[in-house]
Amino acid sequence: MEDVLATAEGVVLVKLVKVAQKLGLKGENGTWKEFLDFYDKQLGSSSLSDPSKRRKDDLVAFLTTLKKKEDLQLLAKSLKLDNDVFEKFKKKSLDETAEQRLVRMTLTHDEYPLDYLFPSNAEDWVRTGLGKKKMEPTKIEMIAIDCEMVLCEDGSEAVVRVAAVDRDLKVILDEFVKPNQPVVDYRTFITGLTAQDLEKATISVVDIQEKLLMFISEDTILVGQSLNHDLKVLKVDHARVIDTSLVFKYNYDGTRRPLRLKRPSLNYLCKCILGYEVQKEGVPHNCVHDAEAAMKLVLAILDNGAETSVPLSKEMLEAEKSKLYLHRIPCNVPYEELNGVVSRDIPHEVKV
Repeated sequence: MEDVLATAEGVVLVKLVKVAQKLGLKGENGTWKEFLDFYDKQLGSSSLSDPSKRRKDDLVAFLTTLKKKEDLQLLAKSLKLDNDVFEKFKKKSLDETAEQRLVRMTLTHDEYPLDYLFPSNAEDWVRTGLGKKKMEPTKIEMIAIDCEMVLCEDGSEAVVRVAAVDRDLKVILDEFVKPNQPVVDYRTFITGLTAQDLEKATISVVDIQEKLLMFISEDTILVGQSLNHDLKVLKVDHARVIDTSLVFKYNYDGTRRPLRLKRPSLNYLCKCILGYEVQKEGVPHNCVHDAEAAMKLVLAILDNGAETSVPLSKEMLEAEKSKLYLHRIPCNVPYEELNGVVSRDIPHEVKV
């Protein structure tokens, strides 16, 4: 959210503060007016409560104190609603296709606004459909994308491999990308990549953006599992998406309160819907296979009428009763340290 606020225009920030005022949202220093009492006292300046008369830095300072997930989702939704392209795709039309229905299921999911809130006004970001790149793309109806990422020295993630397949599962892109920061963890157990694998990589994120835009138009549907993570490292903001992690959901029998389970994983969806494992235990991911799997899941709905709900396995129900989750761990903590938090005698796994 901080990156988005830093690149937002002043009029947008004013609107967000007014939304926060109207809803009575409270940050670490209270409501907007309570925040000003604290903030202005620290700076020794006079208090002007009208957001339109405050500096951009003041507005950002307040908005970044809002930490509750529900509050952030409301603000994210307000930002997304300013996007005309997003709003057009979100609305149901009389001639809605099956593909458009899945796009709408993604865009109307409660988790979508915050997941897909990107700092797309930043100079190194590409927002499709706005004419920033003067290219005539080869029109492809649907493209599935998957990336492999590494952990950099500054705590950020960098994309090191990008794969894209079309509706016919033809690989249209499979490139290694040169990290733009020193790498501290190649996450080889997930990516399957080492420093030696990337020594000959010369393509930058900008190069990948240009390659993707040869295939993507405003009407192209991008497909992926938790696609927001891939778009974030690619620095691409695209409105028409099908995220299989949001389209598919666990099915509850209604006799008990739903468990606090994460979204279905790509591997679990493949086992339930497609009948095979795309990510075998102890074997690194392959982003080409993962992109293909995401496309296959969407095609299973479109071509075969597959249900978008998947059952809870007995193992999941049993594990949920005794599982301990550790979250909000800083992203720059290496895998080895995370793995050492729990005794090796206790069965456990680390998810990144």
